[in-house]
Amino acid sequence: MLKFIHCNDSSSSELDKYRSSENTYYVCPSFIDLQVNGYGGISLDHDVGVTAEKLEHISRSLKDSGCAVFVPTLITSPYERLKSSLEETSAFMRSHPGAVPGLHIEGPFISMAKKGIHNESYIRKLEGRDLELLLSHADAVAYVTLDPEAITEDNLRLLTSAGIKVSLGHTSADYDTACRFIANGATLGTHLYNAMTMAGNGRTPKAAEAILNSDSVYCGVIGDGIHVHYGLVRLAHKMLGERFVLVTDCLAAAGTDPHVFKEFIFAEKKIFNDPEKGCIDAGGTLGGSRLTMAEGVRNLILHAGFSVDDAVFAAAVAPARALGIAVPESLNILDGDYRLVGTVSA
Repeated sequence: MLKFIHCNDSSSSELDKYRSSENTYYVCPSFIDLQVNGYGGISLDHDVGVTAEKLEHISRSLKDSGCAVFVPTLITSPYERLKSSLEETSAFMRSHPGAVPGLHIEGPFISMAKKGIHNESYIRKLEGRDLELLLSHADAVAYVTLDPEAITEDNLRLLTSAGIKVSLGHTSADYDTACRFIANGATLGTHLYNAMTMAGNGRTPKAAEAILNSDSVYCGVIGDGIHVHYGLVRLAHKMLGERFVLVTDCLAAAGTDPHVFKEFIFAEKKIFNDPEKGCIDAGGTLGGSRLTMAEGVRNLILHAGFSVDDAVFAAAVAPARALGIAVPESLNILDGDYRLVGTVSA
């Protein structure tokens, strides 16, 4: 039996073998990952940063994990790497329409206190030539993660007026500052709970609570069970509803065997692909993850109490709405245990 989730019934012959089975299969749109730092041994921030060749490799590899569209992410970097990464992303977008909606610039315009694994020597305010760079490559920017203290309100208006989407993240902002930032144009939140201030008690709401209390912000949540406790994942879904976005924040370790691919370079540091602790540096600080979107969907269903419909919505429909792009026409097939067992091209 085939159950179609958030997509129309399809007559594709590629589905025939599932139609003839007595088992239950779920057919859903291919997934969209809004935060990809690397995949299959490739790091987007390493060396010269993002290149068209890296994007080509990752795009092909991600399709095997049911992800048809992804947002390449460049973490905190020097100006030259940011510039070349935007240029390379723009070139890739021209040659591969629809494969990526643009680059996610996650830093360097962030809080020093909430930098996480990012290289603090590159952290700076968004102004001057950096601002000019982003405005001149607005079509190649999917969104930019910002700490409110890293940008003036005038410069924030310049970004949003240029059509650049802004995400609240890597921030030490208090509740009022975060709410004001959202009111001034931020429509996204970057990996909820991670690298942002949270209430220490019932009297001091901060950035995480501002996002959860918003009626407009779409927010990514890493669904690997390592970055965020599944109880808080479930709570976020109750608060955000259709604005809950499953993201992986995946690194080069995703799509690899942690017993084989044991270490790599990210954020100019050696990262250990620990089978239990995840992707950590020598001090135990988490970087991104090795999660795939297909694994994340299954985690939401099995561990966070999501229905199949809600998990697929978070992986395919919500990210499309967050960026204002189309839901993929290609399809994924999940088995009765919610494992990805096949894909159908558009």
